This record gives sequence, C-alpha cells and structure tokens, in this order.
Amino acid sequence: MLRPGEIFPSTVLTTERLLLRPFTAADAPDVHAAWQDAAFVGSAPVGYPYAGADLPTAVAWCTSGIEQRRLDGKGVGFALAPRAGGRLAGHVALFGADWDARTAEIHYWTAPWARGHRYAAEGAAAVARWALRDVGLERVHLQADTTNAASRRTAEAAGFQFEGVLRSLAPTRQGLRADMAVYSLIRADL
Repeated sequence: MLRPGEIFPSTVLTTERLLLRPFTAADAPDVHAAWQDAAFVGSAPVGYPYAGADLPTAVAWCTSGIEQRRLDGKGVGFALAPRAGGRLAGHVALFGADWDARTAEIHYWTAPWARGHRYAAEGAAAVARWALRDVGLERVHLQADTTNAASRRTAEAAGFQFEGVLRSLAPTRQGLRADMAVYSLIRADL
C-alpha cells in the first residue's frame, strides 16, 4: 500500500524546446519505430522487454503501461515532443523509486529521427530537476555502459556528476559483462 507522497504527480513539463507530457495512443507508432531501431536494441539492457517489441505492445505501453507504473508508485515517464510540433523525439523516465531513501533512477532514449539535437539531455535535466525540487527526491542517478559514449555525453550534458564505474555489472547481448558508469544529480547540486 502506497503512503501519501509515494507517487509521482501527473504533470507536464516544458523546456525551451520541449514539451514533456504523458504518452498517448497517437505516440505508439513512433514508440514502436524507436523500439525497432538497431541502436536502441543494441544499447538496451539484456532482458529489457521493449527492445524490438511489436506495435500492440507499444500501444498498450503508451495507453496504460507507463501510467500504471506511475500509479503503482514505481516511476513516471514523459514523452519528449518538440514544442514547435513534429514527431515524438524520445522518452525520459524515472523508475525504481525508493520513497524511503528519496531516490530514483533515470532512463532516456531518443528516436532515430531526433538524434543530434540534445533532446535527451534537455529532457533528462528537466525531469531530474523537477524530481529534486518539486517532488522532494534527494538523488536521481543513472547507469550507462562505459562503451555507450552517447549516453554518457547525455548524462554529463544534463548536469549529472560522474561517480565511478561498477565493474562487470551487467550482462551484454554478446554474452559478456559490461562495466557501468554511474552518474548522479543530488539536491545539493542545484
């Protein structure tokens, strides 16, 4: 049973270029296309259920799955949409919320057609700062495969501080083990 304050509020955030909003059924074709992208599939953690998932799964995720995670107190997801209009640019989510410790992990991806515009960094910065300032979290963190230069650049551009490397932490799709770089943003950093 969730206690008061153990659920992320449903909200819309804005940045200079982005509208960060809940997903809708209209986003499903773009979400599905992003999930099929070779770069997305290749960088997704082993066992990540959406890498390569079909369109009905994308529809279900957009219309109820991501919202159910929020209602269960586990996290919150935002669709990244350019304020000037156009296709879905990506996704930023908080997950693994620990309400006693006041922490959550952040995850992001950018759709192939929106890469190179730093949307993920802009969105991740907005979501992390909202979580720390308005929701009352004390720490937002992430792990990125040390070989995933794009994700690491995104974390740094969003203002996250590099903490170190967790060696041989995650299995890879090639049957090896990956070292994971850890980044965080804490309330004191603001």
